[in-house]
Amino acid sequence: MGRLFWKFFFSFWLTLLAAAISTGSFVWLKNATDDDPLSRDERLIDYHGFPYVQVAADISRTQGMEALSAFLKQSQQNKLMTVMAVNTDNQDLLGRSVDVSALSQARLLLAKGKDRIVEQIKIDNQQWLLYAPLAEPEKARGPLFKKSWVLKHLPLLLIIISALLASLFFSGLLAWYFTRPISSLKQAFQSVADGKLDTRVGPVMKKRRDELAELGENFDFMTSQISSLVNGQRQLLHDVSHELRSPLARMQAAIGIAQQQPEKVDSTLTRLEKEAERMSDLVGELLLLSRMETGVSHHQPTDIDINLLLDEIVADARFEAEAKAVHILYQHDGHVSLPGQQELLHRAIENVLRNAIKFSDAGDNISLRAGLDATGKYFEIIIDDEGPGVSDADLDKLFRPFFRGEPQRRDGIGLGLTIAQRAVAAHRGQIEAKNRPQGGLQMRISLPV
Repeated sequence: MGRLFWKFFFSFWLTLLAAAISTGSFVWLKNATDDDPLSRDERLIDYHGFPYVQVAADISRTQGMEALSAFLKQSQQNKLMTVMAVNTDNQDLLGRSVDVSALSQARLLLAKGKDRIVEQIKIDNQQWLLYAPLAEPEKARGPLFKKSWVLKHLPLLLIIISALLASLFFSGLLAWYFTRPISSLKQAFQSVADGKLDTRVGPVMKKRRDELAELGENFDFMTSQISSLVNGQRQLLHDVSHELRSPLARMQAAIGIAQQQPEKVDSTLTRLEKEAERMSDLVGELLLLSRMETGVSHHQPTDIDINLLLDEIVADARFEAEAKAVHILYQHDGHVSLPGQQELLHRAIENVLRNAIKFSDAGDNISLRAGLDATGKYFEIIIDDEGPGVSDADLDKLFRPFFRGEPQRRDGIGLGLTIAQRAVAAHRGQIEAKNRPQGGLQMRISLPV
């Protein structure tokens, strides 16, 4: 599980936890309010009489039973406030009748901690409950949230409000965090669809370190590859148009000469045949290059006896080299079989070797060495020539289509090394060129075993 999973997990978990705390607190608070005796249908205790209840409790603690009895009588006679003093046997101190419902409500208030409304005192080892009953029951107007109750439960209320605000904040932050890069990707895809292949989302996501950032990197890589392919196709179309224009122009010129000078028809036909062969070779090379770039092949991979393949290529190349008095020195080490397409590999090695012959002078030597490298994981084919070499600025361009470099290298089509590079790449190998210190060019082909 990646980083994006854990971000989703913890964000949703915190949000749900906050919601659970808020819901649980609300339910608890509602139950606590419903259980409050002050919120019943009938209220039997006068909570405005708590000052008299407090005074009666203080008198009983400081002056005793007789003083308390005198205070209760005086309060009742003066019609100030009726304060009851009831013991555990439900008997009033002054022998007055006791309303059982009011007494039950007073005891419930005492159990709920409402010690400002009711008081319990102890005189001569006997418990007495002091409270002020209402003369007439009052209808409750619903849950009564007094200021004192709010202050008592203020921390809980703050927790509930904070949890609600936190859940809203984290949910909004989570939505923004994940929708912002997705919106950027959506806009980037639309830009690419409109042909803006230089669109990149990396700068927008450079501070992220999750799967969305990796998706952005993959998008940038994809657009760069598409841009490279499209630019390559445009360049290839331009180069093909240029290469076809030259032989066509020469053919038109030859036809004009034949029309004006009938005696030169034979030489003109020879010229036309040569140009037609050149165009045929060009089209054939382009078709082969196109098949390799698109991955289309009419041949199934087989096990290739690389030594037998090299023997065949060297034998054909020596026949061509003898005409220029060029010597090919061939050395291979051991017997190796490679999986791949023999036709493509034959074409790649042959193009490199024939390229070395083309730029060698009479008396030059060409060395071809083949064998496993030091690691034993790659089979290497190294071809050294004693030709003019290539300028350092042109080494990286050797494998581009139609590149022919300096004037002395500009004969031919310019696709041989490109085809060689594509064929080697199709076999998961590499081909590289470098100038030799003693002069000439070295081509190294590395193929995985």
